[in-house]
Amino acid sequence: MRSVLNIGRTFLLASDFLRDKIENVLKGIRGYMGTEVTTENVQYSKTRLRLILAALVVYSVVQGFGMFKLIPMQDAIMNYFQIGEGAYGYLTTANNWLLIVATVPMGFVMRKYSCRWTFPIGYIMAAIGLAIQIFTHNYVLFVIGRVLEGGGIGFVTLAAHSLILNLVPDNRKGLWASILVVAATLPQVAISKGGTALMTATGMSFQTIFAIIGVMYLVAIAFWVIVTPSSLMAHGTASAQKATKEQTRRVYKNPSVWLISIAFVFYILVSTTFSVYVIRFLMLKGMERGAAATAHSWTTILGIFAMLFSGILADKLGTKRKIVIVSYLACTAALILLPLLPVNLIYIYVIIYGTFPRAIVGLTNVATGELTEVPSDVPIAQSLKNTIMQVGTVLGGIGMGYLIQYAGYSFTSYILAGGCFLGAICWILAKKIK
Repeated sequence: MRSVLNIGRTFLLASDFLRDKIENVLKGIRGYMGTEVTTENVQYSKTRLRLILAALVVYSVVQGFGMFKLIPMQDAIMNYFQIGEGAYGYLTTANNWLLIVATVPMGFVMRKYSCRWTFPIGYIMAAIGLAIQIFTHNYVLFVIGRVLEGGGIGFVTLAAHSLILNLVPDNRKGLWASILVVAATLPQVAISKGGTALMTATGMSFQTIFAIIGVMYLVAIAFWVIVTPSSLMAHGTASAQKATKEQTRRVYKNPSVWLISIAFVFYILVSTTFSVYVIRFLMLKGMERGAAATAHSWTTILGIFAMLFSGILADKLGTKRKIVIVSYLACTAALILLPLLPVNLIYIYVIIYGTFPRAIVGLTNVATGELTEVPSDVPIAQSLKNTIMQVGTVLGGIGMGYLIQYAGYSFTSYILAGGCFLGAICWILAKKIK
């Protein structure tokens, strides 16, 4: 035990030493991205802030690989475990199961303890869950591994999206929220194209690809602990004022938080759960696997630019509500077109779905944080939004697997289009958001 403690002390000393060296190397580098702006309660140098923001971006990239790794692997996993779409539906939602009961407590934990240590808790849980998925031959254990991985990813995602809103000034929040979403989305392109190519051309198993992602988790843990100071709390560089019980209660009672959270359920069902099935859907429409993967990846490539543009536009115009309403309506149109378009016109769907709807995630995260009265309540509002989203996506995702199996992909796409239309109505009613 003493040797373990000594190793731990040595690692912490080494990480502090490396962090100071990195700061010295980067000192004087001036960046845009809003980190040059000071606030009433600045605790860190510009260089330190940039390192923290860089670590958040690194996490988002790793999170993206963990979140989207199932996209090109539906056939491989179904064949390996001998299951159908209905059973596969459990897997597409399993990453949210633990978060249904744990997200709200996670918000309070993150508000109380240093972010330097709350982040690794999530990373380690995700890595353990991934290890179970790599080594098990039992589908039930495979799903349990996905549950643990999803819990870990969810914890760090809650912390990351809460922290970013308290680290950057108001006129950069839309941009930085979009940057985190883009960083998490880039792996969707890599895994859709690269994962498909590796499995098709080299015969690489999905377990091997999962193992590569596991190494990414370990690297991200080390980077975060090295560059992040122990003093970093949820309020970031914003006011350290503690929320009163009444202020926190008002977060839970705020109808706008509930409305945009319910709307978020519909979009996440499309972007995360249904997207797992889209490549297979396109193949059933007559596209070969490589072309289907390419078409699907183009929605993400376009989305990268659309997310950044929407974040900048929201900051410039000072509005999120109007942009998000248009985004939900565009998502509705895309899902109606997906079953109707012939294969040679499928890029109409790609262009619509790959552009306008991509503003939803980043601007929803910003809007949720702005519905609080004090910065320390941001993780509480985010945890409420995430819990509502997770309950909805678990129930909807399980049902989606059976809906696809018994009613077909086209009918499911129309149902989701109706959900996105309801999402637009929710944002119309959320009048406390600018």
